[in-house]
Amino acid sequence: MFSNNLVRLFFLHAVICVQPIVSQAQQVKNVPAAFEALSPEPEVILLTNDIDVPTKSGHLQGVQVMEKDGAEKLLMSGSSLTQAYILQADLETRKTDKLIPLMKEPFRHAGGIQVTDKYLGVGIEDNMKKTVSKVHLYNYKDGSLYGDKPAITIDREGAPELKTSGATGVLALENDYLMVVSNWDSRNWDFYRIDPDKPDKSIIASFAAPSDWGSYQSINLIRDEEAIYAIGFYKTDDGNYADLILVSKPGAFEPIMEKVLSKAFNCKGDVSFGAAAGLQVDKEGILHLWANQPNALKQITVNKFSQR
Repeated sequence: MFSNNLVRLFFLHAVICVQPIVSQAQQVKNVPAAFEALSPEPEVILLTNDIDVPTKSGHLQGVQVMEKDGAEKLLMSGSSLTQAYILQADLETRKTDKLIPLMKEPFRHAGGIQVTDKYLGVGIEDNMKKTVSKVHLYNYKDGSLYGDKPAITIDREGAPELKTSGATGVLALENDYLMVVSNWDSRNWDFYRIDPDKPDKSIIASFAAPSDWGSYQSINLIRDEEAIYAIGFYKTDDGNYADLILVSKPGAFEPIMEKVLSKAFNCKGDVSFGAAAGLQVDKEGILHLWANQPNALKQITVNKFSQR
């Protein structure tokens, strides 16, 4: 149990061990060093988009890189008046190639997302009543993402804004997965221990963010041999920022939830951390941050921030 200022934590025993790197497992040698080494200046990538994307009353919400069948795909989650979706682009051709429907209204808002191992985690909420949401874990390797058949669904319901799912992070461990789901403006974080082959999807810990933390629109998990971290992305009137948060040490999951670093990034071309942002660890173990503009136009600007 942790109590500090506005922080509220409860703890249930859950053994979560940090293990060697697996495919797209979001692990680097030293997370704080990798975060500090990120350039604040981006590589600007322009995507051609010929897909009619539903944009009324919504925008692009999260971004991740997925490798499937030898090709790197950029996944951009989105919301609209009538449906939640993912817009997929091929990073080699720099063209969008698929619109993937997720759910229809009232579950019209897909928030921040994360890819790890063979899974994609995405929260989908009713952003009008703000009382219900669902979290889906898709096995994109076996095609469930394209058939809208998630391996796992977590149903969330509560008072307005309390159990929404605006940002979802997921991290591969040796035998299962650690998932974090944050609510409206990431004021509260719920942690789950997920095994896709088992029915238990209970919360193992919850955390109420201090009032001086950012309104994170995306939260992604990352690890090294010493600890599990989260990176939260947000925008203020002063610019675009990412915060590095120490979540837990290896072994028994005991939430620490300490902000250790904060960094400003110079987004270019209408790109905003207040819309779509996310992290990637490439095959060489190098950390990158991705972000894109909120509107799915004929040309979509993407920023890629990499280690110097």
